[in-house]
Amino acid sequence: MYFIIYQAFIIFLWYVINTKDPALIKAFGDRIRSLRKEKKLSMEKLAELSDIDYRQLSYVELGEVNTTISTASAIAKGLDIPLRELFDF
Repeated sequence: MYFIIYQAFIIFLWYVINTKDPALIKAFGDRIRSLRKEKKLSMEKLAELSDIDYRQLSYVELGEVNTTISTASAIAKGLDIPLRELFDF
């Protein structure tokens, strides 16, 4: 059962990461910004906690890049939340 749920989640993530839908990419960035502000983190601090470049985080939050699963995972780790929570928008 766990494997089936895991596969469904991976397929969903693949769709979100590989889509070229600008509205979805923007919604993802808005979600990250919202979570970051809820945790009262600056962009610089979240970038540091996520071990990614500040500019990269900025581009993701602004919806200017179609981010990778690795970057999404790093941001989730920096926010100290499960990866799936980033996609709750």
